[in-house]
Amino acid sequence: MGRDDFPAEVKDVLALRVGMRCSNPNCRQPTSGPQQDLTKALNVGVAAHVTAASRGGPRYDPSLGTADRKSAENAIWLCQNCAKLIDNDSKRYTVDLLQQWKKLSEEAARLAIDSPSSEDLSAVSDSDIIRFYAQCFDRPAFQDPFMEEGSMEAFDKAIEDTITAINTGCLRSRDGGVLVKGEGKAFLHNTEWREQMGVIVDLLRAIRSRYDSAIRLKEIHVSSQADGRTWYCIHAQTVAEWMDGTRAQVIETFARVAEAAGVDAPRFPRPRPRHW
Repeated sequence: MGRDDFPAEVKDVLALRVGMRCSNPNCRQPTSGPQQDLTKALNVGVAAHVTAASRGGPRYDPSLGTADRKSAENAIWLCQNCAKLIDNDSKRYTVDLLQQWKKLSEEAARLAIDSPSSEDLSAVSDSDIIRFYAQCFDRPAFQDPFMEEGSMEAFDKAIEDTITAINTGCLRSRDGGVLVKGEGKAFLHNTEWREQMGVIVDLLRAIRSRYDSAIRLKEIHVSSQADGRTWYCIHAQTVAEWMDGTRAQVIETFARVAEAAGVDAPRFPRPRPRHW
């Protein structure tokens, strides 16, 4: 059986949808530029398969037909280095992770168009980037105990939005408006800080995964009433304890980076005023 390679039109659209940048949020390098010949451009990007083009390849899915295997839905735009990276370690770079990369990269490209800035973000300092992240954590999802959450949906969305903000540099409100614009973690010059922000993103993804499993296992019950109001019940105290412990780990990890950057960091849980 031969390879199900992508047609040229799929490759072209794929690259344009991410602004001609690598979709790995830890890379985000440009994949196109000028040649010496004024009539030509160079390309170092690759339309990589999320699930392999042929049997035996990385993440191969036998349930897909030829049309699906060579479609844009099964493709992700990467630089040549990252394309080789994901195929050399397919257990680490899973289908779900690559789809998350693709979604984040397309979101970053969309945000760049929706909210253009005259500021030269390439000149933004590492401390300014960390200060932007501090604003991302200044919200109830990172301040209140899990048992006191007013909305499970808002909690999950806040975690998702923070992952997007750290990776793409743009924090959106629930209605889609841009709240704050900064720069993604790939633009941090300090490699230690960049690695720590990567650890934080992994922890945030773990929180979302634990939330999804808690809903699926009915450890958390969410229901809507006829008047449109939503109520929930946490059946497993261990879920709340895990959520609080993991968020505390997120804030503690970020606080160490923030302190090194000279930036005030939030605390979890936030201090409560004393009542005399």
